[in-house]
Amino acid sequence: MDYGRVLKRALEMGWRYRALWLFGTILALTTANGFYFGYNWVRDEDWYKAGARIPIKVNEDTTIYLPGEGLAIDLTDPGGISIEVNDNEWQELEELLTEVIPRDVWTILIAFGVVLGGTIVVGLIARYVAEAALIRMVSDTEETGEMLGVRRGLRLGFSRSAGRLFVIDLLINLPLTLASILLFLLALSPLLLWISGSTAAGIAGTTATAGLLFLVITLSIAISVVLSPLVQVIRRACGVEGLGVIASIRRGFAVARGHLKETVVVWLIWVGIRLLWMFATVPVFLVLLPVTLLFIVAGAALGAVPAVVVGGLLTLFFEGAVPWIVGALAGLPVFILVMIAPMLFLGGLVEVVKSSMWTLTYRELRALESAEREPVSEAGVSGLEVTSAA
Repeated sequence: MDYGRVLKRALEMGWRYRALWLFGTILALTTANGFYFGYNWVRDEDWYKAGARIPIKVNEDTTIYLPGEGLAIDLTDPGGISIEVNDNEWQELEELLTEVIPRDVWTILIAFGVVLGGTIVVGLIARYVAEAALIRMVSDTEETGEMLGVRRGLRLGFSRSAGRLFVIDLLINLPLTLASILLFLLALSPLLLWISGSTAAGIAGTTATAGLLFLVITLSIAISVVLSPLVQVIRRACGVEGLGVIASIRRGFAVARGHLKETVVVWLIWVGIRLLWMFATVPVFLVLLPVTLLFIVAGAALGAVPAVVVGGLLTLFFEGAVPWIVGALAGLPVFILVMIAPMLFLGGLVEVVKSSMWTLTYRELRALESAEREPVSEAGVSGLEVTSAA
């Protein structure tokens, strides 16, 4: 397998195949894999200031400190949880939580639930339509040599393949998620020893939890490493060959197992690309900072439109701050989307390269399978001819 050719062709797809950019951007947005903002390596000195910590008193002998200031929480108060506020900002938040929210809590919660639920549904549909479109457009282009447009890509994306990709991810991720939750709960269970009131028992439980969490995290990472390339092959079996859910899982597993070396090498190449992109985001973000500031202003202006419209309409039915809180919830997604647009576009290019690389890899693996079967078939035919002559 020519890995250099696959990578070069995937990069060409990302650079020249502009119709893929839209679907890559959607995938970057809905999977949160397309861009990174790096890690803040600046040491926060407030962690080490005695007056800039939030104490959480667990029992008479144990107090946990979190970064921050102006707040103290006591879990040992006989009358219940005691919260002491010593800062103006915390007091304003406390007033909002104790006065505004309880008065119209159901209105705000329902509005938030509607916005969140609608965003999740739209995001899921957009993600799998975009993923199906990327896979099928690249595969069709390799077949015909013709670059398809966005309209044709949408038709390919709105297909059974998109729904099948969703079900495949559900069948794979749901059992793993439930198992991970169960394992994490079991790992955290030794912390219940703090309830006994014994400091020694609590420390022992904390130590046990730390060890168990390390094992659970290590196991989760190992499973993710194994499944990451396998899932990519399974998705291509669905998108490229148009197979059903179970057939795609079987076919993808068979292809990956039969060409384990090639699959692992391509996955390592992709890991290298992802790491390079992760480190490149910091200088790229700094270069794009003036553009990002303009997009922040534009996002605030565009986000204010639905916020004012929704908030103004709700003032006809509600009083106080509730209409404007709901309006802010309506305008927030628009503001965030516009604000991150420059980095999101670059993340979309990364997603295009990733999807193209795995689609091209799957086509190469199919070609290798065909090449491996042909000599066997020819040998079998020759053997039959000799037997007939005899």
